[in-house]
Amino acid sequence: MSSHRQSRRLKSAFISRSILCCVLAAVLFFPACSIKKIAVNSFADALGSGAGTTFTSESDLELVEGALPFSLKTMEALLEKTPRHTGLCLSLAQGYMLYGYAFCELKADEVKDLDFARYQLQRDRAKLFYQRAHGYARRGLELSSPGYAKACAANCVEAVKLVDDKASVPYLYWSGAALAKWITLAKTDPAAAARLPEAAACMQRALELDPDYDNGSIQEFFISYEARGAIMGGDVKKAVEYFKKAEALAAGKKLSPWLTYVEAVSIPGQNKKEFDEYIQKILSFNLDVCPENRLVNAIARKRAQYLLQKKDDLFLGE
Repeated sequence: MSSHRQSRRLKSAFISRSILCCVLAAVLFFPACSIKKIAVNSFADALGSGAGTTFTSESDLELVEGALPFSLKTMEALLEKTPRHTGLCLSLAQGYMLYGYAFCELKADEVKDLDFARYQLQRDRAKLFYQRAHGYARRGLELSSPGYAKACAANCVEAVKLVDDKASVPYLYWSGAALAKWITLAKTDPAAAARLPEAAACMQRALELDPDYDNGSIQEFFISYEARGAIMGGDVKKAVEYFKKAEALAAGKKLSPWLTYVEAVSIPGQNKKEFDEYIQKILSFNLDVCPENRLVNAIARKRAQYLLQKKDDLFLGE
């Protein structure tokens, strides 16, 4: 893409955000009235629905990194005005997970050997954003499943059994995913490790209610979960089975099953052949094949490039 086109896109995004900011400010701070309430709910519905493919179809990661914080803070402002808006809770959970992973955790790995202080800072930021994502997903789950909040206060693992609506699966998924990501970055915290069964319970219940959710995203979680190995209660054979299911459900539209398998199974198992096969599949993938997945696939491709550069460090010499 030429620098001129990039400049025009950034300028357009800035103008659109500026207009939205001005309109939103007027809506949020104008004296209370029925028109204000209607406007706030309309904004909340628009942002809570994910605003179409505005972000998911974007492949320019720098553009997303710059625009996403504004969107997140805008949604938080709207949620204060519409505290029972489950759509906003879900969008915030997804947004903070995306930002924490793509623009904090992965960046931390990239600078680890160059600037350890920055590495630690980025990981701390990622943990914070994963906690926020979990909080919003759980809030959405509590709103969509009456009785869950009270049950969870007593036993979160048992509470998920009360969730019996397929429409609640996204909240279960993002609650479990965010909690699991936070746990992986807080390995020295015993309180964090103790919550892994809670994350797994959310995912297991989501799997029972909607096994095909998001083209195999739940199966992807269990690839990593089972790849922990027998000593940690996992089963690598099951991880491979979940990978095959996730790969089939992705139907060649998502790169994440291959990336997850490489990091959870191929590298720990020191299988260079698998590593090379799946990394090359990721790097040769055409992002335009599935426009609605451009963003997540672009993130996966960037991660694959990093892993390929670190290959000599990831595998023992022959």
